[in-house]
Amino acid sequence: MKNKFDNYLKTRGLFLFIIFSIINIIAFLPIDNFLVDIFSHFKFQYFLFGFLFSVLFIYLITLSKKYIIPCIICILIIFFNFLEISPYIGQYKKVSEQKSIKLGLYNLLTSNKNYKGFLDSVEKETPDIIILQEVNDVWIEKIKSIKKQYPYSIEHPRLDNFGIALYSKIPLTDSNIEFWTDNEVPVVITNLYTNSNHVKIYGIHTLPPTGKEYFAIRNQMLEKINLDTLQEPNSNLIFAGDFNTTIYSKAYKQYLKSTDLKDCQILAKNLKGTWNTKHLPFFRIPLEHILISPNIHLKSFKVGKDFGSDHLPMYVKLYF
Repeated sequence: MKNKFDNYLKTRGLFLFIIFSIINIIAFLPIDNFLVDIFSHFKFQYFLFGFLFSVLFIYLITLSKKYIIPCIICILIIFFNFLEISPYIGQYKKVSEQKSIKLGLYNLLTSNKNYKGFLDSVEKETPDIIILQEVNDVWIEKIKSIKKQYPYSIEHPRLDNFGIALYSKIPLTDSNIEFWTDNEVPVVITNLYTNSNHVKIYGIHTLPPTGKEYFAIRNQMLEKINLDTLQEPNSNLIFAGDFNTTIYSKAYKQYLKSTDLKDCQILAKNLKGTWNTKHLPFFRIPLEHILISPNIHLKSFKVGKDFGSDHLPMYVKLYF
């Protein structure tokens, strides 16, 4: 019985590890390709599975020394994936003194009908500013009571998954909807003053890179964030939304990491994924991003609880 089990581990285990290694090689390829991009988002998961394979090969080495080579390869995979996830690892010291504003980011999921769950979440967290994505006319109607606490707003509902809205307790100025790329993806842009500081906020939902066309459009939108940052180098800027990318992708590194913007989740040293809520927590990936200018500082960071969407909400407190 033991020999049969050992042979099963040798054949199936090695076969799965070969597939695992190929996926990792693809994920690290430095090329612009939507398939490479999709594989690149799961570095944390590869890191965890690398440990499982290392346990397998350590056991197989006791049976045959020839498994030393795949064990070394496995250790290298663990090492390179650790380098990728390391920005999320460390100790984050919360700040308590400064006055701050709280921003809540919600991808509602257009088909989600748990309107009360969303309203309860807002009531519990009480952010000063709320950015909503995947807003349609039904959602706008069902949550209209929110305007009692958030009298300042800009709404752009759509029939597809790219409606967007922003609600605020703080007065807004020069609010408008811009349409990015030739596909006219709506982006909400507004300005406000808090603690005598001017802040410009962008609410963004990029297209998911599910094919070559959407992959290119998503990258164009990330590049637009880059360009807008360069055009306003001394401004207080906040870019928040579902960017449909993680920090591991080549596009993120090319367009966002190359700016002086700071990703709040990296600052908070938080590994929690925000999508997909249907999966176990360690299978989720962080698609939500809140990027801030250098002169804006993070006071606290939190990934919220499931309210029926396929995305978890995100909350940050910021001070100037």
